Amino acid sequence: MDRFAAYTRHVNPALGRFLELSGRALRLVRATGAHLIDDEGRTWDDWIAGFGTLNLGHARPELVETARAHLLGGAPALYPEQLNPFAGELAARLLEASGPGFADGTVFFGHGGADAVEAAIKTALLAAELPGAGDGPRTIAFADGGFHGVSLGALSAMAPGLYRDDFDRAGVLAPFRRVPWADLEALEATLARGDVAAFLVEPIQVEAGVRIAPPGYLTAAAELCHAHGALLIVDEVQTGMGRTGRLFAWQESEGSVPDIVCAAKALGGGVVPIGAAIMRAGIWERAFGSPLRAEIHAITMGGNALAAAVGARALELTRAPALLAGVRERGRSLLAALGAATADCPSVTRVEGRGLLGGITVADPDHPSLSWEALGLPELTGYPTGGPLLVERLARRRILAHVCAHDWAVVRIEPPLVVEPDACERFVDGVLEAARWLDEHRRSPVA
Repeated sequence: MDRFAAYTRHVNPALGRFLELSGRALRLVRATGAHLIDDEGRTWDDWIAGFGTLNLGHARPELVETARAHLLGGAPALYPEQLNPFAGELAARLLEASGPGFADGTVFFGHGGADAVEAAIKTALLAAELPGAGDGPRTIAFADGGFHGVSLGALSAMAPGLYRDDFDRAGVLAPFRRVPWADLEALEATLARGDVAAFLVEPIQVEAGVRIAPPGYLTAAAELCHAHGALLIVDEVQTGMGRTGRLFAWQESEGSVPDIVCAAKALGGGVVPIGAAIMRAGIWERAFGSPLRAEIHAITMGGNALAAAVGARALELTRAPALLAGVRERGRSLLAALGAATADCPSVTRVEGRGLLGGITVADPDHPSLSWEALGLPELTGYPTGGPLLVERLARRRILAHVCAHDWAVVRIEPPLVVEPDACERFVDGVLEAARWLDEHRRSPVA
């Protein structure tokens, strides 16, 4: 059986065909560190890292050995209705790592980011102590441009567009309130209505084009939420686990801390799926704190023994001071090198990031030969072409990159945190070559 062809036929036919048409149907067979190897033995530099899942690199030996030892050790699977010491240990470590504001808190475990966000939303709707709200309807506010997952609850906090619109028309999404990004006055006005249980926001909106929260924004948002009895939910699914050089990106800010932090992706080290909603003390208990309510929000295999054991080891490796310091230093060097290399390239209009998370904004070429219609993909008309063209040029150098989901003009900078300096140099060279190619062909016939 051709298992790659079986994917296109039986798993996601539209995606498989699109990858083939766009020359990205790679047949990857092995991976190690920050590299992927295809079935022809060629090595690719990974600058996507599973959208932040593979922060510790592919097939990290310590995590593989942890999973192996756990499976061979004969520990029971320990689903709900049993005391799970592995989940208990991971929860305690996550709360300690989140800082003193989370002492004696609670952690809900699921399989991924959407699970963590769903848990945070449902808990906040029940736990928020809104003055004068009584038993009336409650809602969630979210920052415009967000990407929190594609389950129905998380999708209700999704930015308008491709992911959301069909379900809006179907009438199945909750009427959550969209607040302009980084607009504290708009947030205060929304909270003042008295029925908002929580504000859901990312410290860096990756999929909206890598928009970084301005200094003081999260602290001020927390203070506004608390003044109105609402909770602050910070989605760190993609920005957390060392990606910015801190365990969580919100820890860059000073002052108030979030009430709930959502983590996932790299918490499983690319070996197991796991998500976590990390809550300050009392929040979970207000929502689900009686025997009859203890399991009304539950996921059968969430925080199972294997996932929790690997998650604890991944957390330990990620918290190493040398790794986090290296992320900050390498990120500064990489962003500076990219900025300097493309300073004179009209096609690159912005390079911005924090740690090893960033974005390269690419202007669309004006030449008709570089439109989606001319490229044989008329169904993509209306989407930017500059970012995808830069990604395609990088692929010619066997550098695997991707654009942001909500803004295709922005190419994400998101390698494994263990990326080597020479891979960074190859990436800068590749971006410069691609930018010069775009500059050359902006208004001239394509060679």
